Amino acid sequence: MTPALIGIDPSDMLLGLLSEALPDASVGWDMPEGPGPKCMPTLSPGSSTTPVTQRMTLTLSCYAPQADGSCDWPEAARMFTKAVRAVLAGRKRHPLVDAALQAGPVRQHDARLDVDYAYGAVLLTVAAN
Repeated sequence: MTPALIGIDPSDMLLGLLSEALPDASVGWDMPEGPGPKCMPTLSPGSSTTPVTQRMTLTLSCYAPQADGSCDWPEAARMFTKAVRAVLAGRKRHPLVDAALQAGPVRQHDARLDVDYAYGAVLLTVAAN
């Protein structure tokens, strides 16, 4: 069973940080449409670490397609790094209490799109109120 969101939803704030960090990419909670670079974050609530905070995992899937449809891996990895740096820089802005890189970027393959992408995760601590 997935833990429920017990406090403040940081989705809008995170989307703003990511969009600002990746101005040349489409960023969205659902896979952005169209060609060009894309970043698809996902946010999963976790345990309540204190009565006033909750852990969440932010995963980032960064796509950097080339003209032939393959992945520009160095660019996808750079996008991931820029996105993570933006989240870490905002880690003390309410509702975020803290953030830390958990993993990545690692090269993954999207079987549906038949393309590789950069993937990783950031562990967030979010205010519960």
